[in-house]
Amino acid sequence: MAEHCHTKPHYQINDTKNIHLLTERQSATFDVEELTQFMFSGSENPFDINTRRKLIRLAIAHPIHSTHLPFEYLTADEHYSICIRKSLLAIQEANRLNITNQKHRAWFFDIFANYYFAFYIHTSMCLYALENIASEEQKQKFLPLAQSFHIIATYAQTELGHGTDIRRLETEAVFDRTTDSFIINTPKLTSTKFWPGSLGRTVNHVLLMAQLYTPDRDHPCGLQMFLVQIRDFKTHEPLLGVEVGEISTRFAHILGDNGYLRLNNVRIPRTQMLMRLAQVDEQGNFHRGGDARLLYGTMVHERIRLINSFLVALTQAITIAIRYSAIRFQGQNPNGNETKILDYPLQQEKLIPCLSTTYAFLITFIKLDTYFNQLKMNEKNYLEQLPELHALSAGFKGYASSVTERLAQICRISCGGHGFLVASGLVGIRNAVDGGCSAEGDNVVLLQQTARYLLKVMQQVEENKTKNIGSSVAYLQMPLWSSTTCMNLNDYCRLFESRSQLLIKEIYTKMLESSSSSSPYDIFINNSIQLVQIAKAHMETSFIRAFYEQVGKAPQHSTIALALEQLFYVFTIHTLCNQSTDFIRLKLLSANQIYELETHVLPDMYARLRPNLVALVDAFDLHDFELNSCLGRYDGEVYEALMERARLNPSNRHRVHPVWLSVKQGTLSKL
Repeated sequence: MAEHCHTKPHYQINDTKNIHLLTERQSATFDVEELTQFMFSGSENPFDINTRRKLIRLAIAHPIHSTHLPFEYLTADEHYSICIRKSLLAIQEANRLNITNQKHRAWFFDIFANYYFAFYIHTSMCLYALENIASEEQKQKFLPLAQSFHIIATYAQTELGHGTDIRRLETEAVFDRTTDSFIINTPKLTSTKFWPGSLGRTVNHVLLMAQLYTPDRDHPCGLQMFLVQIRDFKTHEPLLGVEVGEISTRFAHILGDNGYLRLNNVRIPRTQMLMRLAQVDEQGNFHRGGDARLLYGTMVHERIRLINSFLVALTQAITIAIRYSAIRFQGQNPNGNETKILDYPLQQEKLIPCLSTTYAFLITFIKLDTYFNQLKMNEKNYLEQLPELHALSAGFKGYASSVTERLAQICRISCGGHGFLVASGLVGIRNAVDGGCSAEGDNVVLLQQTARYLLKVMQQVEENKTKNIGSSVAYLQMPLWSSTTCMNLNDYCRLFESRSQLLIKEIYTKMLESSSSSSPYDIFINNSIQLVQIAKAHMETSFIRAFYEQVGKAPQHSTIALALEQLFYVFTIHTLCNQSTDFIRLKLLSANQIYELETHVLPDMYARLRPNLVALVDAFDLHDFELNSCLGRYDGEVYEALMERARLNPSNRHRVHPVWLSVKQGTLSKL
C-alpha cells in the first residue's frame, strides 16, 4: 500500500461552511480525534481507523467516480454495469497498490464500489469457506483460481421452500461410482436455490449446500458443500443443465443481483465436494475427517461480517440525522426567531438514544470481533468456545439488525420530507438494513438458538458444572443484585444481569416442570416467545457490560470518559424503560423509580450531551463519499447540495417533456 497517504481525519473543523454547524463543533467539550483514536485505532481493532483512512483516500481518488450520474438516476441495467466496472477496477487497483491484507482489500473494494461491490459474497464468504473446509489438495487447486477471480462464486444454501431450517434442504448430490462424479439435481420446485447474492448475472461458480447420497441414492449422508461451475469461463453462458436468473427487483437499486438456480443432472467430479471435514472415496465410501461443527464456522464468520455492515449503516444514518438537525430550523420561538430542530427535546428524544445505541453496538462488536479472531488462531479453543461464540453472534445479529432497522427509520423520519429523498442517503440505508433482518438467518430463529445455549448453561449452573462456563454468561452463577437504587455504572450492569438471570431461571424451571407431561418439541414451541425474550435480555446485558468496560478504559481521557459515561446512561436507562415490566415484576425496581429515570434522569442526560452531539458523530470520521448524502455532508451545505442533485435529474434535460409537445401538437387523443 502506498505509504505516503496520511492518516489525518478526512475533515478539519475549518472545512465547515455552515455557520450553525460550525457553532456546534466549536461547542464540543472534547477533542474529536482523541475519541476517534480511543474508539477505533489499532491493527487489532476491526475498524483500524488510520489504515481505513488511507484506503478511503486511495479508493475515492480514481477518475471513474466522476463518470456517471448519482445512482438513483440510473436505470437498473446502467447501475449494474457501473457496479461491475467499479468492482473489476477495484480489484485491479488493489493489486496495483499492493493491498494484500484481506480485511484491507475488503474495505477498499467496498469504498471503491460505493458499497456495491459485486463480488462481496465471493471475497467474504466463499474464500473463507475454501480456506477452512477444503482439503489441502483442494486448496492448492482452487484457492489460487478463486483469489485471482478466475473462479467467482456465491454461497447457494437458501432454497425457494427452505431457508433457516437447513436440515430440510432438498438439493441432491448423488454419487455415481461408474464416472467418479456427483450428479446434482434440484428435484422439486421448492428445491430451487433462491436468493443467493451475485447469482443472477455475476458468478460462474456456486458453493452449493446439498444432501449427499453415497454410495447410492439409498444412503443419505447429510448436508455437504460442493463447488459447482454454472457458467462458461469464456462466454459466461449457463452450462448444460443449468437454469439461472435474477429474481424480483428490490428497493433503491440495491445491487444484490440475487438469483435463482435450478440444476438438472449436472455432473461434477468427486473431488469438488469440499473434503476437509468429510470425504467420499472412489468406491463411494463416506468418511468423517474432521469436526463437523467447523462447517458452521463459515456462517459465524459471515454473520459477524453482516453485523459489521449493520453498524456501518447505523453510523451513517445517525451522522446524517444529527448533522442535518444541527442546520435545519423549524418553528418560531418567543423572540420571533426560528428554532434549530436539534434544540427540541422531542428531536433529542429521537436521536440521542439512537446515538447511544450506535456506540453500545460498536463497542460490543469490537469485543466480539476480537474474541472471534483470537479463537481462530487455535482450533481446539475455537471448538471449545464455539457454542458461546455461536450464541453471541446469532443473538447479536438477531437483536441488532431489528433495532438498526427501526433506528434507521427513526433517523429518516427525524429529517422530515428531505429525509425521504434518495439523495438523503437514508432511504438506501433503511432498505439495506431492512433486508438484513432476514439475511443469514431469521432474527427470531437466531434468538431462539441463543436461548438454547442459555438454557444449557443454566442447567450447568443448577448442576454445579460450571468449570468451563463462558465469560459472557458468568453472571448466571453470581449472587443477585441486592441494592434498591442504582448509584453507579456497575449497579446498572448488575441490575441487568440479575434481570437476565431471573428470566432465564424462570423459563428453565417452567420447562423442566413440563418435561414429565409434554414432549421436548411442544415445550420449546409453547415457550418460544419467552425464549426470544430471554435471548434479548441476555444481549442487552452483554451490550451494557461491554459499554461499562469501555468507559473504564478511558480514565486518562477525562472529557471523553464523561461523554461515554453519559451515553452509557442514556442507552441503559432507555433500554430499561422499554423493558420496565420485567424490572417491576421481578421486584428489581419500583414503578416510581423507573418513572424518575424516564422523566428526570434521561432528559437531564439529553441536556448534558446536547453540546457534543455533532462531535460524537464526527468521531466516526465518515467521508462524504461514504455517506453519499446531501443532508449529512461535513461542510453543512445541505440546501446547495440538494439543488445540485435535483438539477442532475435526467428528467430536467427537457425544458418541455416530449409528451407535452405531443399533446400541444394534437398528436395524442384528447383527454
